[in-house]
Amino acid sequence: MKTTIKTAWLLLSSIFLLAACSDDRDGNPVIQHPSTFVLDTPAYASSTVTLASTDSLAFSWVQPAFGYQAKVDYQLQISFTGNFTVSTDEAKADASGTTVANYTELPTVYSVTQAKLSAKAFAQTLQTFGNWTNVTIPANQTVYVRIKAAYANVDTLFSNTIKLEVVPYYVAEASTLFLTGSAYGWGGTWKELIPVNGTAKTNNPTFWTLLYLSAGEEFKLAPTKAWVNDFGYTGTTINDLAGAGVSDNGGNIKVSTAGWYLLKVVNGATRSVDFLAPKVYLFGATANDTWSAGTANLFTTPTTPNGEFVSPAFSTSGAVRMCVVLDGFDWWKSEFVLSKEGKIVYRGDGGDMAAVNVTAGEKAYLKFADSTGEYK
Repeated sequence: MKTTIKTAWLLLSSIFLLAACSDDRDGNPVIQHPSTFVLDTPAYASSTVTLASTDSLAFSWVQPAFGYQAKVDYQLQISFTGNFTVSTDEAKADASGTTVANYTELPTVYSVTQAKLSAKAFAQTLQTFGNWTNVTIPANQTVYVRIKAAYANVDTLFSNTIKLEVVPYYVAEASTLFLTGSAYGWGGTWKELIPVNGTAKTNNPTFWTLLYLSAGEEFKLAPTKAWVNDFGYTGTTINDLAGAGVSDNGGNIKVSTAGWYLLKVVNGATRSVDFLAPKVYLFGATANDTWSAGTANLFTTPTTPNGEFVSPAFSTSGAVRMCVVLDGFDWWKSEFVLSKEGKIVYRGDGGDMAAVNVTAGEKAYLKFADSTGEYK
């Protein structure tokens, strides 16, 4: 009897041990390291896609076989040649400018195995990658797409490549422009530039801003508050007309001379950044009826980051007019005014500004560091 009980107990113990081992395998699966995974070929890949008349492009793929349901981040990559060896980020990092990218990675990160891109965003991505203008954009373009899968601290791998034939079209740049850089936490803060009136929806949107740059400060620009279609020194015409000591540092625009600058930026069929002297003018009746730029109606320029630009004394009481002057544009296209509440209001792409009346003998004190000021 004792032998029978002992045998039964050993059998039960073995069963419990096997169950425990099974549970342990289920709770601690062995991580697999697949070499690739499948990107599905969409139905539209069998014909040429006219992007201008297409709403969106959908992509789907199968999660890599890691052996269990892993949390994976996915990004789309695009090439014109089918080669994925040098990214646009790697090319931008080459200070010599000799490295040529053969693919670009879209910034959006997906946590699911599908993506839907607007055809306009897809066209904009191709345009930026190809550095196309409204003149050089091709009639047809072959595009290769693959998916990058990144499993944090475990593995990064890539799907198969699919081939698309598309008819691209030129997408006018966004009517906004922002600046960020070493003084702004590289995307922690984005400083908005002011559009030159009437240019925002043209093929060459033009923007301006007055800002203080410290020695060694670096920056880039982008049409939205994100690292999408951003640009800096590489591929941009830089005109240093104010002695800023501009140089290229890994694609960033870097200045060596601290001070206030007027920046004029074109972001369209071509891209340019002009560094200009920070000249602010008083125009109109309160400036002895002066309607052109000159030393008599020029504000004084501060030497500190939070300093004030100070106007000449108002020659008469009446509606005040202020501006910066940009070559090729009427003065009112870069006009602004200081409201009675002490806020600098920019005309930008808007219509006529509300009149602000001032008193003869007073001056305007403007702080462009925070767009505030006062009359006194």
